[in-house]
Amino acid sequence: MPQRNTFSWTVMISGSTENGFLSDGIKYFSKMQENGMLPDKFTYSAIIQLCIGIECIDCGKSVHAQIVKRGFASQTFVSTSLLNMYAKLGQIEDSCRVFNNMEEHSEVSWAALISGLTANNLYYEAFSSFLTMRKEGVAPNTFTVTSVLKAIGMLGDVDKGKQVHKYVSESGMLSNVHVGTALIDMYSKCGSLHDAKSVFNNFIDSGLNIPWNAMISGYSLSKCNEEALRLYVEMCQNNIKSDIYTYCSVFNTISDLRYLWFGKQVHGLIVKSGCHVTVLSVINAIADAYSKCGSIEDVRKIFDRMEDRDIVSWTTLVNAYSQCSEWRESLAIFLQMREQGFAPNQFTYPVVLASCANLCFLEYGQQVHGLLHKSGFDTDSCVESALIDMYCKCGSIIEAGYIFDGVSNPDVVSWTAMIWGHAQHGSCAYALELFRKMEEMDIEANAVTLLCVLFACSHGGMVEEGLHYFESMEGTYGIVPEMEHYACIVDLLGRVGRLDDALEFIKSMPVKPNEMVWQSLLGACRIYGDVELGNVAAEKILAILPDCSSTYVLLSNTYMEAGNPKGGISLRNMMKERGVKKEPGCSWISVKDRVHKFYARDEGHPQKDDIYVQLEVLSKGIKDMGYVPCLRYALQA
Repeated sequence: MPQRNTFSWTVMISGSTENGFLSDGIKYFSKMQENGMLPDKFTYSAIIQLCIGIECIDCGKSVHAQIVKRGFASQTFVSTSLLNMYAKLGQIEDSCRVFNNMEEHSEVSWAALISGLTANNLYYEAFSSFLTMRKEGVAPNTFTVTSVLKAIGMLGDVDKGKQVHKYVSESGMLSNVHVGTALIDMYSKCGSLHDAKSVFNNFIDSGLNIPWNAMISGYSLSKCNEEALRLYVEMCQNNIKSDIYTYCSVFNTISDLRYLWFGKQVHGLIVKSGCHVTVLSVINAIADAYSKCGSIEDVRKIFDRMEDRDIVSWTTLVNAYSQCSEWRESLAIFLQMREQGFAPNQFTYPVVLASCANLCFLEYGQQVHGLLHKSGFDTDSCVESALIDMYCKCGSIIEAGYIFDGVSNPDVVSWTAMIWGHAQHGSCAYALELFRKMEEMDIEANAVTLLCVLFACSHGGMVEEGLHYFESMEGTYGIVPEMEHYACIVDLLGRVGRLDDALEFIKSMPVKPNEMVWQSLLGACRIYGDVELGNVAAEKILAILPDCSSTYVLLSNTYMEAGNPKGGISLRNMMKERGVKKEPGCSWISVKDRVHKFYARDEGHPQKDDIYVQLEVLSKGIKDMGYVPCLRYALQA
């Protein structure tokens, strides 16, 4: 251009910012001033947007200083851009300071303030600003309303939401699809699905997918998963186009329901349409759904076909193998992930630590702990709980205690992990003491916490305490007992020989007992040699799981305990006739990151000769010390 003015320079700065050429925008701003051109209010607005793009608060403050020096700070347009910049760069106090120093507040400046407060998690302040805005006679626009509704949703305060809803109705905004969608989202997050559905019904015929997405997400968030899928089907029947937000919500719902068949159908629709098939967030959601449904083969196929992968993709794969008890493979993938340059995050580490815990890989777990410390994730609450659990399961309860004592504000997960660890290590009385301390800290117990407490009572022989906590579950803790809790009470009574009481407890259950409950009773029958009741429990189990080998073994051992070896032998023969095979028990150790597995009569280990020589030495040693082997259940060998 032969002649350039302020407008042409501003256009170049704005164009560079909008098209992602941020460094070029900075150069244009510098050259403009070098050529003697002074920025106007539009230029300053453009360069402020550039500072947001490069996420440079220092550059923003320099521009702010120039604005003040040249007298543009009094202009509402420029000040609104400044307060927006400070809010988006996380400097909310500076944003509020700019707003308070403004001579007048426009509709746009109020919108920028409320949006900034919401984005910086100051939800109550956002709502208060909305009320002040209205008192000052400034009418909120749709952008302001959607921002304040988001803040109210995060507060979970439905009464505040209804206040805004009333204003929306009076101002004629209710037909606006973006405002309607924000209302649906707000009511869903406040737990008022009836109100959300009432608003949604006004937009069923809009032809747009955003209200549908919000309603599906609301059902999913409230764990009304069947309703979420029904609405998705209705959405498809109404020819409403699905997008990435639809699919992510639907696959999250499928994950919760473990509906593999439905997931495959939706996956097929995505492939058939050709849309979103390469969108990483959608692919990750599909992989996660397959993982939660236990279809590790499908997860692997999706992962291997990915053109691009991120840390979510890798974490999903690591988690898939861990959930399917393929813990060694999970750790191998974790290693591969790091070798390819992907840094684990706070979601990856708990999965890896869980694999270490299940393999009892203390040494590997300690190495992961070291990585955590270097990466700074060791103070994340989920990671801390995973560390406590890992050390407990690997037998290092003292180290678990060190981690727990270092947690600044332990949550229910951390307390539960510590209670469980002490119960597992036989410190049952101390486990209950920890639970009482947790209650003193006003931390609410969840279903898992109470299961750990019942486990501690059962293994510590504290019958009355266990019954007290069970009977208090609904009244005191507001938790409906699940099948695991019932099984734990049966075990509690069975361990002390109260088999009749255990049976009466089962009969009084408000839900039909599953195999877990009957197995607890059968285990107690084996200890006390109660063949008659053992047969009752075994029949119930085999009616549910006809090929359950442990049932035959336990009942066989019950006969042996009662002094009836013929009955025990008869059951073993029945197992053979029915083709039921007992999975051999195994133990393992980790030496220099290599796992060594050992089975009864194992002839496959490369060092078997040395192992059996050493085993003979150990057997002789303990017998010389007075050990007498128990041959009561010799048939199971």
